[in-house]
Amino acid sequence: MNKAFRALTTGGVAAASVCAILLGTAGQAAAMGKDGYLEVDEFGLFYYQNQSGCVFDLYGEDLNFNDNYFKSGCTGGGALVNDNTESYKNRDVYAWKVATDANIDGNVGEIPSNYSGNASATFKNKISSATFTLHP
Repeated sequence: MNKAFRALTTGGVAAASVCAILLGTAGQAAAMGKDGYLEVDEFGLFYYQNQSGCVFDLYGEDLNFNDNYFKSGCTGGGALVNDNTESYKNRDVYAWKVATDANIDGNVGEIPSNYSGNASATFKNKISSATFTLHP
């Protein structure tokens, strides 16, 4: 009985410590995605080449850009994101996959962590979905 109680108590303290750590960092996390600001831990698709114009920033996957619009207040603001991006920047620790069709279908490319560039002819103004990968 004493052994079982000690195991439960130790597990409870460990769980409480983990919860405290998670709650403490949750307030500090800034990355939200889809707010028009490319932050650390996000992947961004830009309206124009060389990471200019509006940015569509993702924190999590989006398998269909057909219902997403660039935020206003920048060049391209209000435009549909689907098939309307020319460059990218990956500020996430994970690589991201982009595809020319919804649901990561069609032509698929991968953008490494901390990499930026202009979309190739295959992807320029043709990206329709994106997801992060499970490797850096």
